[in-house]
Amino acid sequence: MLATAPPGGHSASMVGSDAGGEASSQLRLAREVGVRAAAGRGSNFIISPLSIHAALALVAAGTRGETRQELLGFLGSASLDELHGAAASELVGKLNGLTQTSFACGVWVDRAHVLQPEFVATAGSRYGATAESVDFAMDAENARRRVNGFVADATNKLICEVLPPGSVDSSTVLVLANAIYFKGAWARPFDKSATFAAPFHTPDGTVVRVPFMTTGRFEFKQYVAVYPGFRALRLPYNIEDYDHAGARQQAAFYMLLLLPDGATLSLADLYDKAVAAPEFIKRHTPADDVPVGRFLVPKFKFSFEFEASSDMHKLGVTRAFDGGDFSGMVSGGEGLSVTGVYHKATIDVDELGTVATAATVVSMALSGSSRPPVDFVADRPFLFAIH
Repeated sequence: MLATAPPGGHSASMVGSDAGGEASSQLRLAREVGVRAAAGRGSNFIISPLSIHAALALVAAGTRGETRQELLGFLGSASLDELHGAAASELVGKLNGLTQTSFACGVWVDRAHVLQPEFVATAGSRYGATAESVDFAMDAENARRRVNGFVADATNKLICEVLPPGSVDSSTVLVLANAIYFKGAWARPFDKSATFAAPFHTPDGTVVRVPFMTTGRFEFKQYVAVYPGFRALRLPYNIEDYDHAGARQQAAFYMLLLLPDGATLSLADLYDKAVAAPEFIKRHTPADDVPVGRFLVPKFKFSFEFEASSDMHKLGVTRAFDGGDFSGMVSGGEGLSVTGVYHKATIDVDELGTVATAATVVSMALSGSSRPPVDFVADRPFLFAIH
């Protein structure tokens, strides 16, 4: 799921699955990150709950005891079996079967340590993760470049540095990473010749001019619905999939835009509603195309990155950051701690479609180491979701 408000207003953005309750913690994490972004820079922000879910699920597969229970609680599952069968995990297989998307996981372990065979088997079979031995102790910078290179390759070079300088050092034992790439063409492309500059109203009252897209003059219907305090727009993607028999079919991917009216409901109010009820997105996705009058959607392109340790602490994940039990992952794993959870995501929406990428990298070190016609004119902050 994704949510945003271009080009200069406070926004949030997520890419995820129709996963019900299992996405709620990642949505709350997005809210924590959004509050910090709004207070610090007043900028747009974007995160991928699916990427975060995949990276932390990979970590959870190698945990034991209370460390595992905290991570499972954050991921919305009662057990590893339930986690591996969750909707987000099923979506992983779907993404790997589409030519327009990619999903990749990797594990890098210091050569002085050995990954547990059961963890290697689970990481490979459930998440398609590859494992590589590197020398963090003597050449941490080269290891950092290898991880960033893996992410760059998986995201078509749109995310080239998710691990910042200094994020790994000689004390690092493990790094786990996930990367997602999505490219979807609109089922009903916008008319590129009709794109024009128009005012966009930012939260602080400033008005800026940005490029707006619209459809051709013969496109009188769109998937729009009006709800108390906001309205919704569904924009389907033209993505082909194949069923179990090998027959071609349409994959049900779409972008959902949620536009608050700004009077009775603000962007923050609308976001809180989405976070409080995981089924909110599904219940407010327009099912029917209806006649439209004015129809304007802005083009937008931006990226956002953050480190999530402090936010995850607020949401109840503490053991993993303070001498957690990772004995199911690597030899000597009882003394490991997560030292960083790095996330970066990008979005590019234009007349032809959407390109979205996300990456999540978790670094780990030994404890004690340092670390009637309906108008839809989106001329103010709105939420969106790739569903």
